[in-house]
Amino acid sequence: MAQLTKTKARRAVVAAFISALIVGSAVSLAFVAGDAPAAGPSTVAGPAPETIDYVNYETPDQLLEGHAGRPLVINFFASWCAPCRAELPDLAAAHAKFGDRVDFVGVDFQEASEAAAAELLYETGITYPIMEDPDGALLRELGTLPTMPTTIFVTADSVILERHHGLILSDQLDERIEEIIAAS
Repeated sequence: MAQLTKTKARRAVVAAFISALIVGSAVSLAFVAGDAPAAGPSTVAGPAPETIDYVNYETPDQLLEGHAGRPLVINFFASWCAPCRAELPDLAAAHAKFGDRVDFVGVDFQEASEAAAAELLYETGITYPIMEDPDGALLRELGTLPTMPTTIFVTADSVILERHHGLILSDQLDERIEEIIAAS
């Protein structure tokens, strides 16, 4: 009986190790993919801007009221965040695909430098409005943890449908956007 328990324990350890390897590989591939230049219509030619024209909402209520009547995707990012860098081209593509039906707002979280954020947005083709959350207050007030990246999906009725923590893959992003459109 003790031998059977040791065998199960070994299998569990091996399974955990294999799972960690698979997840680590997937995350590594996402980081590598994030280093590729953005493709398609969101790629911009010319020099990068040095600053960002930030939009300003003092509270989450103001943010949600400012977009009432339309579904909203809120993405918290930072230039120092590798998963953020990996997913921003997918957000730019989603904005190009759904921007006529869904509002997008990027939130620059605890940024070290405005120039670094401006360069990142330029490189990834982000053209939707950006706001700042230097101390994470907006993130907390929207009821989420300060994990990067975080994407929040809001229906046209200002109901938060999901708070997604971590890298969101392109197909997941499209599915969630379709869900907030359908719920609106």
